[in-house]
Amino acid sequence: MPSVKIIELDREIEILPGQTILQGAMANGIAFGFVCGGNAACGTCLVKIVEGLESLGKRNPKEDFLAKAMMLEPEYRLGCQTEVSDTPLVCSILSLARENSARR
Repeated sequence: MPSVKIIELDREIEILPGQTILQGAMANGIAFGFVCGGNAACGTCLVKIVEGLESLGKRNPKEDFLAKAMMLEPEYRLGCQTEVSDTPLVCSILSLARENSARR
């Protein structure tokens, strides 16, 4: 089963193959922003893939449209659209990173 390490939580979670990072995180009790309901319309579920980017598929058309509009570098992906493969990932969830820095 694919694993995703979330840097801000120093936690590794298991995600079912074919699930998105957002779906897998929620299934593991980790909530992070998604204003549009996971429809690739807002960018609040943005994650930065630190390790394992090469194992991910290309952005789907909805994610690609928003990524171009936001001028995102390849390592920035939408958690609601990025499906995991069988390769472990390490990622930073930007909304959690902002929360952690605001608490300091």
